[in-house]
Amino acid sequence: MFTVTRQRQWPDGTELVEVSCGGLDYTNPDALGRKYSGEFEEFASPIDAVETAIEIARAWRKDAHKRIPVGVGSTHGMTMPFDSGTFQDARLWAKEVFAKLEKCAWCGEPMQDETWHANDWDGLTYCSEHCATRAAEFEAEEEERFRAEEAEQDEE
Repeated sequence: MFTVTRQRQWPDGTELVEVSCGGLDYTNPDALGRKYSGEFEEFASPIDAVETAIEIARAWRKDAHKRIPVGVGSTHGMTMPFDSGTFQDARLWAKEVFAKLEKCAWCGEPMQDETWHANDWDGLTYCSEHCATRAAEFEAEEEERFRAEEAEQDEE
């Protein structure tokens, strides 16, 4: 989970848009009130979170008439001001973090807090009941097709 907030960081007052790992409890405490779309939202994908943060930074720049950077990282549940960086830095970080995330075996999206299983024997996990159901249906169709092919070969 990744959360996007606007921050006025302690102790120097640096303003930036922050993408923090974890839910709302893992953001720095100096968050400004919600003003732009996407603030205080939680994202499963760091890529989606960073792109939202960039949109917020651009809108805030336009309103504040000054440079607003994006900072990314993890507070580990404490107060930990993030270094500001370029949009390119944030996008690179997001891609690297995304590559390490556990993904749904059906749709390839990052896993949420709750996981689902299509069966008890293959150990695959899915991000939603929908994906688990689709995987189970596909598995059943493949099994049926395999049995039909075996039956045809037995008749020959």
